[in-house]
Amino acid sequence: MNRTTRHQPAIDAIDEPRSRRELLQTGGMATVAALLAVFGLGTTTTAKNGSALRAGDKTTASRPTTIESAKGPALQARATGKNGPIGLRGVANASKGVGVQGLTQSSDGTAGEFVADGGGTALAASASKQGVALRTKGRLVLTERTGVASVSEGGAEFVIPVSGGLSDKSMVLATLQDHRPGVHVEAAHVLDVDDGLIVVRLNQAVAEQTRVGWMVLD
Repeated sequence: MNRTTRHQPAIDAIDEPRSRRELLQTGGMATVAALLAVFGLGTTTTAKNGSALRAGDKTTASRPTTIESAKGPALQARATGKNGPIGLRGVANASKGVGVQGLTQSSDGTAGEFVADGGGTALAASASKQGVALRTKGRLVLTERTGVASVSEGGAEFVIPVSGGLSDKSMVLATLQDHRPGVHVEAAHVLDVDDGLIVVRLNQAVAEQTRVGWMVLD
């Protein structure tokens, strides 16, 4: 008895449409990326000189990346999360490195500006016991918290309005700016918190107009 065996054509992967294979590969990569995200691992790539800067990528270069803008901020970073997000962070691991640097080449420019619109702290600096929280070189200007007031002949008291607000914990420092033998500052303190007034009292009335320099620290 003769039997006829019919062979079905074999399905080879080579005959599989390429588009389908690419879809499978893409799906596999997406699955791996999702798993890495669950475990907190990244899939960033490394861009080098001349490469485009893309969000989420890790970049390394031997030359600086320059972003220029004729209007508005050239670079803006916004942190919208909760629990103390950070909008921009600069880290320098090298010895004597600088994490963030501001530079202005204009005589009336400002290298760095911090604004606390919501009543918070515009600039907070902290350091370990071996470090320095704030170091300055050059003149230091405390706008609205320092000044020079004067009292006329026969006066012994300075009442000075202070902008920027006062509190019961505000500390007033004052010293004479003119030499008056036997005259000194006897007291300096907050007079009225609501009206923003401080008072400087001398130990005696002056024989001529006298100036006093003052500073308010909180």
